[in-house]
Amino acid sequence: MAVALRSWRRAGSQLRARDIERRLEQALAERRSVDPRIQLAILVMMNLMATTPTPAFLDIAGLVLAAALLAYGGRWVNALKWLVGYAALWLVAVLCSVSADPFLVSVGAMLMMMRKMYAIAMLATHLVLTVRVGELACALQRMHVPRLLIVALSVSLRFFPTLAAEASAVVGAMKLRGIRLSLHSVLQHPLRMIEYFAVPLMLRISVVTDEVSRAATVRGIDSRHSRTSLYALCIGRADCCFLLSFVALTIASAVCAYDSLTFMGLF
Repeated sequence: MAVALRSWRRAGSQLRARDIERRLEQALAERRSVDPRIQLAILVMMNLMATTPTPAFLDIAGLVLAAALLAYGGRWVNALKWLVGYAALWLVAVLCSVSADPFLVSVGAMLMMMRKMYAIAMLATHLVLTVRVGELACALQRMHVPRLLIVALSVSLRFFPTLAAEASAVVGAMKLRGIRLSLHSVLQHPLRMIEYFAVPLMLRISVVTDEVSRAATVRGIDSRHSRTSLYALCIGRADCCFLLSFVALTIASAVCAYDSLTFMGLF
């Protein structure tokens, strides 16, 4: 009877594992998203564009392509919010630049420099919010990236969401004690706000770091064998279209920068 019960449990666990794998494959097939390898390549190209003095229409074209990438993944609302934010940033920068006040002119120049990094922040935020850690690790492993770099990128991908969650928990605990975290309270009692907010946050982050390291050790992060993955990654037509579009945009940016004799600051 014990043998039969053990066999039934083993068969049940196998069925559950197959059901979970089938549901995961179905969810991945229904979800439209750009391959993580393509997103990383696009992010690198946008960083190269940010270092070149490109015309404004190329920056706008990069922003439109980034918004199209977000919309392709079903994040229409976020894409519209990013576009509205870019328009507002551009308007404030132009108004500050035409002002007669030297301080406002310097602020406008700083905002113009931030405009170059806007699409990078847009793509990086989309990468963090949409790509799972397992997908990123699988993609990097297929690219034959060194294991230490895979671990570093996987941990950094989850760092910012974890930091935001822990900060929200600390703010909630402060509210329960009747302490409000606002600009007025920070300016009025800066040391007290550091004690109430920054110190608990740093202590919590240290605990989370230990938990992450233990979980990575349990999952065999230091194993020398090749790791398997539940995620089946493939590059489709939409991925190729996005990649070719950003490659063409990067080449156009390099040509414009070379014509102005300031390509990457080398000439």
